[in-house]
Amino acid sequence: MSYTPPSAAEHLAFLAQVERLLREGRFTSTYKFALLLALLNIAVEKGDDSGQPLKVDLDEIARQFISIYWGMARPYPRLNTVLKQNLDARAPARMITLIGQQSRHAESQWRRWREYQGDMERLLRDTRKTMAKDVLYRLQTVGRTGGERSAQFIYSHPADAHRWTRQKSITLRAGVAASMRHLRSVIASMVQARWARWVRDNNQILGPDRSLDEFLFGAERTNVARYAKRLHALQGGRCFYSGTRLTLGATGNAEVDHFIPWARYPFDSPFNLVLASGRVNQRMRDDLKPVDLRRRWLARNDEHFDQLVASEPQGFGANKADHETARAVAHWVYETAEAD
Repeated sequence: MSYTPPSAAEHLAFLAQVERLLREGRFTSTYKFALLLALLNIAVEKGDDSGQPLKVDLDEIARQFISIYWGMARPYPRLNTVLKQNLDARAPARMITLIGQQSRHAESQWRRWREYQGDMERLLRDTRKTMAKDVLYRLQTVGRTGGERSAQFIYSHPADAHRWTRQKSITLRAGVAASMRHLRSVIASMVQARWARWVRDNNQILGPDRSLDEFLFGAERTNVARYAKRLHALQGGRCFYSGTRLTLGATGNAEVDHFIPWARYPFDSPFNLVLASGRVNQRMRDDLKPVDLRRRWLARNDEHFDQLVASEPQGFGANKADHETARAVAHWVYETAEAD
């Protein structure tokens, strides 16, 4: 069967359906918001713009779910209390309980994932159960009590939680992944705004606090400066962008930079890091780098793959899967920029 990329009108129709979910759906917890954000990220990292359906393993959704909630399981700094993510007054949301103490250790979200690999299978299994019980079959439900119906415009699914126990994947309908990629920034902003409002409405202790959005959605940056020495050796002591000779240390001119700008897509793996002169780095800031530099960066990742994934301190300790994620994110970011 052949598929075609969605038209502009089809993108807008999809956006209208998502807006209806956010406006008419029932939210007894924040799980639906997390599932929408997880699917957006998967569409970027695993999908394409062809309009074809996209099969998604539930494990992949579970990993995204855990990553999204990881920082939210920590106490809110000003109040030193974990914010409610569900309406049940008797216990916190299951995701907050599952992540628990682990989210409060290590220097960054990416680093914590690396240190928590030993228990990952158990955490994934428990997260899948939570998703099956509470969110996967409810996401697309719209309307009020008594008049609810499942629109199922994102994916088809069984009618109840019991049947989800046998599901291992979902398939995004034709055109959905492409629309999610095309509209990611718009949809993510809508979902995050609605999520933040839900949390504020159900955590009266917050009051007019202005730092809530940053706490909920401000992805943490790894202390990337610790990679400077290894990147300096990898690049022969020169700026990745300009070729300028670099010096390390407090008085040096070298800075570690995210090749795909953090503002475009927060991806903190060593596969996305280069060493640059401070002057060049400040000039580029959140701009996309020229295509020739993109090619060189991708070639760098291929050529030095073994060193990037080797254990620290000799290697960078990167996740092997990040190699393909870097390529997929770069493709999406540059294609989106061209379309804009």
